[in-house]
Amino acid sequence: MLWKILFCLVIAGVCYGASKLTKKIINAVFALSKNNVIKNEAKAKTLKAVTSSVVKFLIYLVGVLTILTTMGIPESSLAAVSGSIAVAIGLGAQNTVSDVIAGIFILIEDQFHVGDIITINGCTGTVETVTMRTTRLRDVDGTVYIIPNGNISTVTNKCKEFINAVVDVGISYEDDVDKAIEVLKDEMKKAWEEVSGMIEEPNVLGITGLDDSAVTIRIVTKCETKENYKVERELRLRIKKRFDAEGITIPYPQRTVHIIND
Repeated sequence: MLWKILFCLVIAGVCYGASKLTKKIINAVFALSKNNVIKNEAKAKTLKAVTSSVVKFLIYLVGVLTILTTMGIPESSLAAVSGSIAVAIGLGAQNTVSDVIAGIFILIEDQFHVGDIITINGCTGTVETVTMRTTRLRDVDGTVYIIPNGNISTVTNKCKEFINAVVDVGISYEDDVDKAIEVLKDEMKKAWEEVSGMIEEPNVLGITGLDDSAVTIRIVTKCETKENYKVERELRLRIKKRFDAEGITIPYPQRTVHIIND
């Protein structure tokens, strides 16, 4: 009996060592294939995470079955127990199975990769990991969202090919709108030559709103993925400096109070 216990411990150790070794092998394989087979680094990270999860599961499954056989459980009993466990798992882990299937389709359909900025079920963040069962997001505040793949119905991906930078700027009703638009067009031409991350020259669309205290003018430009926030910050800075130099006012909300003396 003692040798069986020792053998089971050895099997457990072998499984642990095998999982660590296969993880290193998978990392090495993906490192070699990144430049030759898989051109997209984000996709390579996602495939690597999923492959590691599947291989780890299979290694431990084989280890458990080996230990049960070593402990003297007859193959017929083992098959019966395995069947019962399979039925129980099938009934009690339907959500898990659904998550795994959804994870496979996420990978096959190339919906998103590690490093993409996406929105799932109202949660927006950067994809940190994608496993067979869950997707992990981290938002700008550092909050982590772990979402079961089976719960993912709609994905908004902000890292597919390009993304727009949108800047709305308000001027006072007393300012010359035509002058402001011409100033913006001139400044956007300069920004196109000097600001990195843009794919197309910024387009001054014109007036998009007549708000309570300002006339709103919108500027849109196509950017490289993940560069839109940086571009928006740079454009706002340039607009503020240029408007100051041109004497164009960016208003703030005001309230007029009339005092009536009895």
